[in-house]
Amino acid sequence: MFPGCNDANPPRRLIVNADDFGLSQAVNVGIVRAHREGILTAASLLANAPAFDEAVRMAEDAPFLGVGVHLNIVRGKPLSAPRDVPAMLDGDGTFKPLRLWRQRRDFLRQTEREYRSQIERVLRAGIAPTHVDFEKHHAWRRPLYEIAARLSAEYAIPRIRNLSEPVWWSLCAIGWPGTGRLCMAALLRAGTVRLREPEGVGRADRLLGQLHIGLLDEARWLALLARLPAGTSEVMTHPGLGGSNAAMGASWIDAAREAELRALVSPRVREAVAKGGIRLIPGL
Repeated sequence: MFPGCNDANPPRRLIVNADDFGLSQAVNVGIVRAHREGILTAASLLANAPAFDEAVRMAEDAPFLGVGVHLNIVRGKPLSAPRDVPAMLDGDGTFKPLRLWRQRRDFLRQTEREYRSQIERVLRAGIAPTHVDFEKHHAWRRPLYEIAARLSAEYAIPRIRNLSEPVWWSLCAIGWPGTGRLCMAALLRAGTVRLREPEGVGRADRLLGQLHIGLLDEARWLALLARLPAGTSEVMTHPGLGGSNAAMGASWIDAAREAELRALVSPRVREAVAKGGIRLIPGL
């Protein structure tokens, strides 16, 4: 039982976040539509993505959308000069696939440099970030998470993503996602459950949707909302109009973006939020 679940009217707050803001025009348009017409409250901006400038302009026209930094060291090219982050790059200047053994001191120093470059690009664009989170959950190991948490405090970013999903709750409430997804979520849970944020930086009580990436259709959303625990939950989503972006590499999630968008703007989902007394918020 989560804290507060025995209260007569336990408060339930929900951050509905879209990852990959800035990836492409199709993703940007889908995110803004999910915010204006649906229950989306926040988005995570990819500072090294090709549609970054467009995403910033669109965010200016959506003042109630919380915009954070989607730190990325696993996809595309860095903002830092290649000579400053050589341990992170392949021969063509793109990020190498992340390997745990590669997290040596030089790699960690270069990661901090690139994290700073990405955060500072978002700040220079006039965005006051509401949060920090991670492309492909790459910071689930302590050294990377601690760098990101420390920079969040330094740059006065109020929230960092809680990467630990309550796997058993998600299975019971939302349904079976497949063995591979379950193994991934359990591994992340084991690796992140003891991670802590620094003073001055908050986290949601839990992350949801990680186990069901690309599967959050209307039915699963209704199941999630019906059993949403007390406290503050974040649900990660990936809405869009479909398509991919060759500059950042294709992803299997692209085929699911339109279905996730339809669920986020569903009248039944919006009604369930209202009837459940769930407060939608852009951040902590």
